[in-house]
Amino acid sequence: MNNKFYNLPLDRQKQIINGALKVFAASSYRQASTIDIAEEAGISKGLLFHYFKNKKELYLYLYEYCINLAINEIEGNRDIEETDFFQILMHSQRSKCKLMKEHRYMYDFLVKVYTENDLEMVEEIAQYSRPWIASNFRHFLDKVDTSNFKDGVDVPLLFQSIQWCSDGFMRSTLHNKSIDEMDEEFTRILEMYKQNFYK
Repeated sequence: MNNKFYNLPLDRQKQIINGALKVFAASSYRQASTIDIAEEAGISKGLLFHYFKNKKELYLYLYEYCINLAINEIEGNRDIEETDFFQILMHSQRSKCKLMKEHRYMYDFLVKVYTENDLEMVEEIAQYSRPWIASNFRHFLDKVDTSNFKDGVDVPLLFQSIQWCSDGFMRSTLHNKSIDEMDEEFTRILEMYKQNFYK
């Protein structure tokens, strides 16, 4: 990526980022049009490729941008003293909802990334995401007080299953519920898990 992109005013950077997110969120990687991206971003196609050498570089930049944004939001506002499994998860969920309000197309884009079927792009994303997912998993479990769980609960497996539940829930409700409604409903889901797995 051309570092001149970072020399742009922040509002111009965000305009380009949000324009690209909107287009990639609406179609697959291959089908996304760089002409449409440029139009949404309010710049020419030539200028778009001045900042990003090709569509692939832009796509990977957006993925890294979204992940880093989510990490910074969650880590910047977390309670470092909190050790309750479900409270940590709830804080993470609310941080995601806050981001979705501020960056409307971010979650749509990430859903598209996770359902992408372009093999080359899938592998590129996996190379970036595998270390982050593993690190996030270890970091989360290191903080949790496991004494609250019923005997025999496989906490890592429970964490993974809730992640799958969260992803499926967000995908199925993103377009027919408000973000606040999603937050309230997922809170009830976590409470149900808590009642079943805590002592």
